[in-house]
Amino acid sequence: MRFYAGSTCLICALFFLATAWGKTHAAPSSDPASSFMTPQMQHELFDALDLSSPPLKPVRDAVAQEDYATAQRALGAYYRNRTSVPWTFDPHQPRRVQGFKSAAADAVMKGTVSGGTVHLSHTFPDNNIDWLHDETRITPGAAYNPEWQWQLCRMSFWGNLGSAYRATGDEKYARAWVLQFRSFVTQNPMPEEVANRAPSAWRTIECGIRMADSWPNAFYNFLLSPEFTDEDLALYLHSCLGHARYLKAFPSTGNWLIIEMTGLYSVGALYPEFKEAKEWRTIAIDKLYAEETEQFLPDGAQYELSTGYHNGTIASTLQVAKLAKQVGRFDELPAGYVSGIRRAYDYDLYLMAPDRTLPKFNDSWVCNIKDILRGALDFFPDCAEYQWVGSDGTQGHPPVETSHAFPWAGFYAMRSGWERNANYGVLRAGPLGYGHTHQDKLDFLLWPYGRELLFASGGGNYEQSPWRSYAIDTYSHNCVLVDGKAQRQQTKDRMANVSKAPIDSGWESTPDYDFVTGVYDKGYGNETSLVATHTRRVLFLKPDVFVVADTLQPHDAKSHTYQARWHLLSTNSQLDNKTHTLATTDPELPNLAIVPALTDGLEVRSVSAQLKPELLGWNISRSLIPPNIPATTLIHTRKGSGVQSFLTLFLPLKSGNPDPVESVQSTEPGTMLIVFTDGRRLAIKADPDPAGKIEAIETLSNGIDGRHVKAPTKPAQQ
Repeated sequence: MRFYAGSTCLICALFFLATAWGKTHAAPSSDPASSFMTPQMQHELFDALDLSSPPLKPVRDAVAQEDYATAQRALGAYYRNRTSVPWTFDPHQPRRVQGFKSAAADAVMKGTVSGGTVHLSHTFPDNNIDWLHDETRITPGAAYNPEWQWQLCRMSFWGNLGSAYRATGDEKYARAWVLQFRSFVTQNPMPEEVANRAPSAWRTIECGIRMADSWPNAFYNFLLSPEFTDEDLALYLHSCLGHARYLKAFPSTGNWLIIEMTGLYSVGALYPEFKEAKEWRTIAIDKLYAEETEQFLPDGAQYELSTGYHNGTIASTLQVAKLAKQVGRFDELPAGYVSGIRRAYDYDLYLMAPDRTLPKFNDSWVCNIKDILRGALDFFPDCAEYQWVGSDGTQGHPPVETSHAFPWAGFYAMRSGWERNANYGVLRAGPLGYGHTHQDKLDFLLWPYGRELLFASGGGNYEQSPWRSYAIDTYSHNCVLVDGKAQRQQTKDRMANVSKAPIDSGWESTPDYDFVTGVYDKGYGNETSLVATHTRRVLFLKPDVFVVADTLQPHDAKSHTYQARWHLLSTNSQLDNKTHTLATTDPELPNLAIVPALTDGLEVRSVSAQLKPELLGWNISRSLIPPNIPATTLIHTRKGSGVQSFLTLFLPLKSGNPDPVESVQSTEPGTMLIVFTDGRRLAIKADPDPAGKIEAIETLSNGIDGRHVKAPTKPAQQ
């Protein structure tokens, strides 16, 4: 990224420039900004600025005479010619802007805007945006989603507007931005108390985002436009002052705190003329540095255990480092500020799926790890593993370790290799996490030959609807329901859902197999209903067989119904009524066969795009339009008293390969024999004791012994 720099010695030019800019940037007398920037606000702004430096002498002299009109003109001249605080581009230099969408920019120019990830738009006449408007409240059939209004106040659409102006020089874009900016400031004075509620234009997360991104980017984009008057510039600085004081006064926690402090630092770094600027930078740096240890666990996972927010937290933390370097203040950061993030990038590396994304645990979305690790090279240029991922294998080398345990987060990644067509499975056996939680302990996800297929959706948008409820609950995850009830872990005490020590999962990883055990012993239906304990053991017989053994131990003598659900990112499948095997059948893609081994008393059915009596067979994603796409849910159900078990094989299928299972036979209690159509035989024996071993014995089609694995070598601590 290229930055500009220059001298601050403007004193020789400022007397002329104050007059010149006053002619081209003076607000008309009828301008709403002029009437809004009251004498009190002018006094507050100039009182907050350190006017002692020589370049600000014209401003200082005018303020001393209480001639605020002249002071504003001189201040405008100073900022329009200031080169000591660079942005990512130099507004004084011609720049060819590529990648902006002219149609989208024209829509925003006409007042048509949307609320972030919620794909609804609204047109505001004359660009007088109502910043408390919520389109989901008035759109027929839309689910209420306060995020529409909140994300409206992040002004992400200003980026495209600014790029259009820089690319074309057409003042219509600047004019539209100025009107939208004025509408926000005039409608939304800073509240005296924290306003993290709906509706609000002053949630602290939006304030941080505005100050770190959309506002300074617009400021530099439109800085030299005659539409952006000296009065507007003063109004802008006054609002930034209010934002910084608000962010300082009302810090929150979690990923919000990181974003808030990024915004606070940005105001202090980009507008160091404020007397409080150094204090803002210091507060922000101190909190961010402390949160690196607080929020990133020893295994690298951000403590919300959302793979999406994990990378958002990395980005915000390092945005401060980038800005500090950009403005020449990198020495203000603690020595370990950047190096402390290394473990968070390593987490991305070792959890990465073959398609270079991350499993969507908790509230998450698609994370492009190739791009993320390529960006990590800005800070860790010598990491050969990051080079390998970022260059798609043309530089560096893959990690020596393949499968990897994250014992604090409770994620266990099992892979056959680092190739894009590798087989990869991951078990979630840890706590809920600090925030953005899903009730899905023991969720198991699978990428056969590099294709995401046994999936978690990430939860979709944050709306109030049955879709959202389904997407974050056990019903839509690869878990087990008890008597139709979902898992219920407490969420009020957030820190109680963060690991205080590594989890003893019995993890073993060898060249021949991976093995892990997870236990869910909390409530079903409600937090106090401790109906049964669920133990899930996963054996990965490398490179192409996954065995999942589920044991349900009831806490009473009653009969219960247990339902194991498996969610597939496909609507093409075939269920074999003889073997009860379900195999996806997508042409020219890898597929997956799911084989239940303990079939006595087992009910098997599959569902796609069901709406009633409950939602089943859906992929719910914020990145999709529409956000609810049909998928397939496979359901294995058994009933009874006493200990009940499921034993399920997951067989990755290469493109073009059909269901390979000929028969499933019971040879002795707890031992099943799977006979394949090519003559291979695989015997699976799972000890009914959930602390016991799983054994897999393979016989090849020619009668020669194949793989033989018995794991674990030591019992897991329950």
